[in-house]
Amino acid sequence: MLDKLVLALVYAARRLCRYFQGHPINVLTGYKLKSVLSKPEFSRRLTKWAIELGEHTIEYNPRPVIKGKVLADFVIEVPQNKEKECLIKQQTPAPPEQVHVWSLFTNGAPSGEGSGVGLRLVNPEGHEFTYAIKLDFKSTNNEVEYKAFLAGLLIAKKLGVQHLEARVDSMSIAG
Repeated sequence: MLDKLVLALVYAARRLCRYFQGHPINVLTGYKLKSVLSKPEFSRRLTKWAIELGEHTIEYNPRPVIKGKVLADFVIEVPQNKEKECLIKQQTPAPPEQVHVWSLFTNGAPSGEGSGVGLRLVNPEGHEFTYAIKLDFKSTNNEVEYKAFLAGLLIAKKLGVQHLEARVDSMSIAG
């Protein structure tokens, strides 16, 4: 196991040699790497790796306990009255049945000559309003999806829609 850990450190030092040469490196580990590398008489590989790692400024420190510390910090930071507020916010009531929710479906496709945007608004009764928009500029797929979403929101606002559920196929736009 120690051989594998030292090998991982050697690979990191080789790949990130500029960082290892320019900065002191702090290795947090639960293993005794410092003692193994200071006395590498066990194998030739360890001797070779110890010499290779010796040219860098590397400190080996024990890994601190994180879980207990994070939990203790969290308990200290959140007062008891805030816990009640968080629980109240989590228990948000379901929307009333009389709310009329519209649905917006968007799709965009970039191309070399220009991009195309397709929109479909569906009202609560099931009537569909379909729109097709041509964008006269080159753009990426995410830009086209974003423009489609913005155009759908603008059309919904002009129609006086109060509650809208948007469905887009781009995760970056949905986020």
